[in-house]
Amino acid sequence: MSFEWVSYFTCHDCGLQKPSPEVPYDHLGYAICPACGAETRPTTATATTPSTMVDG
Repeated sequence: MSFEWVSYFTCHDCGLQKPSPEVPYDHLGYAICPACGAETRPTTATATTPSTMVDG
């Protein structure tokens, strides 16, 4: 008996779930939701305050 792992794509905008091979990808390899067209590119970095050392 063989088992095949199937990876699923879940859209964070509309909630669609589909097997990853059935989802289109852009030229950089990021998934594009077939239902709403949302792209899954990473978000841009936001400014954060630097952490400081605390003496214990």
